[in-house]
Amino acid sequence: MMQITLTPFLAKTILRFNPFNRLKVMCLGYGDDCEQFTELVWEDDQHLDFIDKESYLKFQLWKV
Repeated sequence: MMQITLTPFLAKTILRFNPFNRLKVMCLGYGDDCEQFTELVWEDDQHLDFIDKESYLKFQLWKV
């Protein structure tokens, strides 16, 4: 599995324009979970404050 660290801007852009869902945008800190990454889904998570570094600690792009 490939994992690439993303900036919040890139995370939101890739999440929005990922039509075939071959890539997963993952977030550390989502729902106060600072131990595991959580997959983001555009339809559910498009209104997140991606630049809030306290709530969303880290973004990664995963190819599975």
